[in-house]
Amino acid sequence: MTLLLRKSSAQARIEGWDPRGRSDDDYAVVDDIIVGRIYREMVIGKPKWRWFLQQIPEAGPGRSIPPPNQGIADSLDEAQAAFKKRYEEVRRGK
Repeated sequence: MTLLLRKSSAQARIEGWDPRGRSDDDYAVVDDIIVGRIYREMVIGKPKWRWFLQQIPEAGPGRSIPPPNQGIADSLDEAQAAFKKRYEEVRRGK
């Protein structure tokens, strides 16, 4: 499994969506398909990185992801690590 972090504006162009208005701090997480998103936002006056898991490829679209399926981190690296950890857990059925 290789998760790819791609700027949302680039992913929008690939998917045929309007790429305007997408921040440079907004990423699609891709594993053949878009499986989640990581983006920076202000939380109580401090920049944080929010991540969320949208879907698991082998489960098919529409399958709900058991909590926790989102989180907040202090850095992009921490958000990526938390996303990857949870993604792997869900794929293993935990």
